[in-house]
Amino acid sequence: MKGIIILGFEENLEPRIDTQFPSNLCEFLGVTPKTLKGLVELHLKKKMEPNYIELTLEDEVSVASFYSGFSFRHYVGNPNLAVCIFLSQDDILSNEFEGMMRRIAHELLPKREALNFDDILGQYYEMLKAEELLPYWEEIIEGETSVITASKKESKKEENGELKEEELDSAEGEKSEDLKPDIVKEEADLKAQNTKLQDLLEEKKSKIRELTRKYTELVSENTKISEEIQSHKEEISEQYIKLESWSQQMADLNQNNAKLMNDVKILNQKINERDDFLKEKEKQIEAISKKMTGVEAIEAKAEKILQEKADLKNINLGLNTELEKLEKANRSLLNEIDKLKSQITVHIDSITNLKLDVKKAKANISTKEKEKESSKEQIFDLKKEIKVLRRERDHYRKIVKERNLL
Repeated sequence: MKGIIILGFEENLEPRIDTQFPSNLCEFLGVTPKTLKGLVELHLKKKMEPNYIELTLEDEVSVASFYSGFSFRHYVGNPNLAVCIFLSQDDILSNEFEGMMRRIAHELLPKREALNFDDILGQYYEMLKAEELLPYWEEIIEGETSVITASKKESKKEENGELKEEELDSAEGEKSEDLKPDIVKEEADLKAQNTKLQDLLEEKKSKIRELTRKYTELVSENTKISEEIQSHKEEISEQYIKLESWSQQMADLNQNNAKLMNDVKILNQKINERDDFLKEKEKQIEAISKKMTGVEAIEAKAEKILQEKADLKNINLGLNTELEKLEKANRSLLNEIDKLKSQITVHIDSITNLKLDVKKAKANISTKEKEKESSKEQIFDLKKEIKVLRRERDHYRKIVKERNLL
């Protein structure tokens, strides 16, 4: 033997390697969940009940696998798990090998959450190699324990049945002729009852197939609804990302607008200060002109003041030019602000539409969730009905076997 793995299943019944011993077993053998998909399909074809399979995978990898059962009312150890043993070419499996694997499933799978589960798995694997495990042939069925008979035991029953038939034949020869009419009548009654039971069994099998088909359709529909919900959630996430991006752009534009308005305010304040300064100088010039009496010193002083006035006028012209440029820039900024406001209005409308779409998507998701819950309830009811039909089928099979109607 090469190793052991515990195989789990996703919601869409895709296989998942839960635990392996040795820890690099799958990597060494080149085994992946995709490689094991054929094995899983064979397990699930057997009405999802506990079953045992021996199979050769790709690259001549041999595996013996026991599936614990899908139902939470009919399983071995823990439902919806598989114990897989990878075999060597020289491995010869005993007749009790399936029973030993069932023992592993019964005792090991309920401990799957234990912290030392890997160590326990290794211990059971070594005991399996040494054939130290006792076979286990029981299954949990609706809270009770049912004994499952292996093929080896069935063969023994068949041998015992043949011996009993021989004894019956010898005994029949010794019976008197008076009992033959009663035996013929009883045999006819049993055949009629057998026919009736066979018809009822076929009817139950047909109902089980129909319920299984409905269950498969509901599982498929449930998967489709889950995919639609995931798609809507992704779409909502994208819309939220766009909304956040637009909000950031609006914040940046508002910040830039506030900065430009502050610059315009500072420039207007400087212009007002220059105007006040020029008015003060003009007042001084007028006062000096009134005091002029023709004295050269006063004229020189007046010329100097006039020169300062001319300089101030030149400065004023420069400031006016700069003011015109600033006003032009201000007008351009105001135009840009108006454009940005129109864009913001458009974005606000888009955001409103997005919020409406998000609200509709959430309502749609809520509806899908309700449909999903309804589907789950239907699936649960179908499972219950399937189990009841299976119990009836097993009951009729038991009657047929006990009375040897076949």
